[in-house]
Amino acid sequence: MSPERHDFDVVERIESDAVGRPGSRRFRLIVQNDTQTAFLWLEKEQLQALGLAVDQLLMKVRVLWSANDPKSRTASPAQVFSGSASVEMRVGRLGLGFDEATKLFVLVAHDVEADPDDPPSFRCLCSRSQLSRLSESITEVLASGRPRCPVCGTPLEGGSHFCPGSNGHIHTS
Repeated sequence: MSPERHDFDVVERIESDAVGRPGSRRFRLIVQNDTQTAFLWLEKEQLQALGLAVDQLLMKVRVLWSANDPKSRTASPAQVFSGSASVEMRVGRLGLGFDEATKLFVLVAHDVEADPDDPPSFRCLCSRSQLSRLSESITEVLASGRPRCPVCGTPLEGGSHFCPGSNGHIHTS
């Protein structure tokens, strides 16, 4: 049986989201086209890597277009999503690219359970402004987690914290 494939073509919305309390959150991309919604579940590290890849790709292709964003969809302000998804999958691998012919960005995702040689399980196209907004939403989602120790980077749970980066001094948060 071949794995399911979902092609969302040009999307209306793509943003990141976190579900749950800081320290036990689950992360996802919410992708919507005219008729469907997809939840692409990611690990925090995958979301961080995607944010970095988005920023790098936006810088590389900046010279390929004019000030106008072709086929731009108006980026809607971030909003809490309360609906359900017609497509849900855990992401094993992500890919991001730019199609010079259409001047749109391509996001592909492989289901965590898919064979590494299989084509992507999910594909969508988005505009520069949508990808830029995705980068912003990733930054916001990641920053909304637990505060971190400024010396060692360990998540702070409240109360005192033994910090190996400051020669064993105990800090309070």
